[in-house]
Amino acid sequence: WEPRKFFNNIKRTIDFRGRTPKKLGMEWSEKGHLALSALNVKNGYIDKSVNAHYADENLYQKWMTGNELEKGQVLFTTEAPMGNVAQIPDNEKYVLSQRTIAFEVLDNEITNDFLAVILSSKNVFNRLQTLSSGATAKGVSQKSLAQLLITVPNSLKEQTRIGIFFKSLDSLIAANQRQSKYRFFACFLDSS
Repeated sequence: WEPRKFFNNIKRTIDFRGRTPKKLGMEWSEKGHLALSALNVKNGYIDKSVNAHYADENLYQKWMTGNELEKGQVLFTTEAPMGNVAQIPDNEKYVLSQRTIAFEVLDNEITNDFLAVILSSKNVFNRLQTLSSGATAKGVSQKSLAQLLITVPNSLKEQTRIGIFFKSLDSLIAANQRQSKYRFFACFLDSS
């Protein structure tokens, strides 16, 4: 393991702060491609049930061309709330909206799964809290992320094993939570 500056692992950051459909001369749609924002990027997953915005194909092309998101790519919310991490779950087209950034990793330095584990850790979150700004809504900028040091295994194979372990653990926890909700509702319905 070795300490590294955060951006020594990142090829590029996709960040559309300040971009809105109105600034592009367009509007959100009722359906189409989901816009990923700090509202629906949760810790470990994308919540598609949140009151979300959608982009039709024209808005998607104008907004995302050259910045298409790929399955497994890591998302990070920069504010309101700061520090939620998820990965693109599938090969659908998504629009990267405000307050959420995506990282394209340097494949020879870090894996997407391990980056998600690192950014989700309490240790990194606490360090980002000290680097953040804002009184009511804490936020972190790319300038703040540039100051972040992370500790990373030199071996990509080890990073892969760690990433797989935590993904499996997250899936198990999510399955148990769904089962607990089902049992709660089943008991509630039985008592009615």
